[in-house]
Amino acid sequence: VNACVDVVLSGVKLLQALGLNPGNGKDHTELRSRNDLKEAFIHFMGKGAAAERFFSDKETFHNIAQIASEFPGAQ
Repeated sequence: VNACVDVVLSGVKLLQALGLNPGNGKDHTELRSRNDLKEAFIHFMGKGAAAERFFSDKETFHNIAQIASEFPGAQ
């Protein structure tokens, strides 16, 4: 259970808004880039599983959060 929710939107739509194309999935214990985010998303969604990872690059995280919050239909 995660009660801290800032922005809710489709993960696929977020990856598209970030300009990320489909590729191979890979588990990352820590996210450092947009590509790490994409790989982790593909890895876990391909298994039908949820995952939560720490994003260590503050600037990249804030950029992604900004794009997500401005996406049409984001809640």
